[in-house]
This record gives sequence, C-alpha cells and structure tokens, in this order.
Amino acid sequence: MKTQTSDILRHLKQGRRLTQKEAINEYGAYRLSGIIYSLRRQGHDIESIDLDVPTRYKKTDGSPKTANIVEYKLNN
Repeated sequence: MKTQTSDILRHLKQGRRLTQKEAINEYGAYRLSGIIYSLRRQGHDIESIDLDVPTRYKKTDGSPKTANIVEYKLNN
C-alpha cells in the first residue's frame, strides 16, 4: 500500500535529501519528524542535518535573518 511513509522512504533511498517544506509540497506530509522517527524505529539510518537558511526578514543592520531547519538523508 502506498503511504506518505513509503513515499518518503523511497525518496530517501534514491539518495535525495528532504526538508519539512519539501515533504509538505511533494507528499502532503506535515509531520515529517514523526515519519522519520517511525522509519528510524524500523532500523533505517537517517541523518539529521541542521541548516541555517535566510528568511525574508532583515536584522537592524540590514543583513538577512536566518532560520534553522533540518534536512534528512538516508545513510547507506
């Protein structure tokens, strides 16, 4: 049966990385961290990579504010 979890596992097995925003856009998955937790409990070695990404907002000095997001990848 095709599920969000199976789609995300296939995505990761293809060597692709995945963020929450991509999971929402591609798979309609609003709880990616819960799916990753479940996949890890099944024995999949999934790495969490912290990233700082610029936002549309600016600091008082004019530089962009950043947000911390997580990107997931499957280790072989």
